[in-house]
Amino acid sequence: MHRSARAACSKALPWLPVALAAAFAIACSNASDDPGDGGTPPSSCVSAPSCPAQVPSYKTEILPILQQACITCHSPDGSAGRPENTYAEVYSQRGSILSQVAICQMPPLNGPVMSNAQRVALTAWLKCGAPNN
Repeated sequence: MHRSARAACSKALPWLPVALAAAFAIACSNASDDPGDGGTPPSSCVSAPSCPAQVPSYKTEILPILQQACITCHSPDGSAGRPENTYAEVYSQRGSILSQVAICQMPPLNGPVMSNAQRVALTAWLKCGAPNN
């Protein structure tokens, strides 16, 4: 590599991780006029750090989130190809759902918006083993 090219690369590389982190944060941002978690629109990808002492309820907390944010695409007639209409379908895909939601890949940017509170509740429930509670 030519000396001037090497010097240019060494000067450009220190900002690369910062630029990639910023791009990831922007890509995972799902800003909304109706954030649903206290008035603050989601600004970055959040998830529960672990299973909390109070496990979120599938029936009262998680199912409404799935119906609002997932069933649009994950239904028998949806575009995603993998239905998530029933507890059994969600449970069988719990690992995939957790990884996709935790990195803000689901729901997609052009899909329904999931608030930070919803994202934390869903990932907490999944980290608790996705109980049918």
